[in-house]
Amino acid sequence: MRGYRCVLVAAALVIAGAPGAYSREMDTGTITCGAFLASGRDNMAVIIMWLRGYHAGKHGGIPFDSNDNYGGKLGFYCRQHPGANLIEASERILTDLGRSL
Repeated sequence: MRGYRCVLVAAALVIAGAPGAYSREMDTGTITCGAFLASGRDNMAVIIMWLRGYHAGKHGGIPFDSNDNYGGKLGFYCRQHPGANLIEASERILTDLGRSL
């Protein structure tokens, strides 16, 4: 019985917290490099993972090498071009890394 209560309490907490978790919407096609850099380290990591999935879906899969420093190169490019569109910047980095887009 105690385990059942714990599950109910946990479910109630998840359901109660869910609306706030998804209240922010983002148009990923209009994110600038400056907004990407200002989003914070954790958000940048999530956005980089999203970009990798986006490009893989759009182009039928893109091989990623864990040693290619894609994130570092994207960050460097974005510091130099804060007004650039993030997706276009990402495509440029992948092209520079030899990933056929």
